[in-house]
Amino acid sequence: MNERHALAVELGRVEVALQRAYATMDGSVESRTRLARAKEEYRRAEAAALHALGAEDALELVEATDSPCAHTPEQEALRAWIARGERELPLRSGERHA
Repeated sequence: MNERHALAVELGRVEVALQRAYATMDGSVESRTRLARAKEEYRRAEAAALHALGAEDALELVEATDSPCAHTPEQEALRAWIARGERELPLRSGERHA
């Protein structure tokens, strides 16, 4: 198994765990803790992919393992930002650089 495939498998695993944590949210401390842990695991998997592959390839891999309902306007803006080769992070609507 090559590195890209291993990263894809791990991203798929943590994506399923994250979706499961969202689906079982009931407001309890346990469900909020599960969700927080799943989010942290997902962030770590994304960071590992980013470190190993670089921004463009990592984004492609993350998107390939994402569920279709997970795409947000922010993700679309980030995809466009990477495609343009920008160096400065995009700001949220209404924010300005200091």
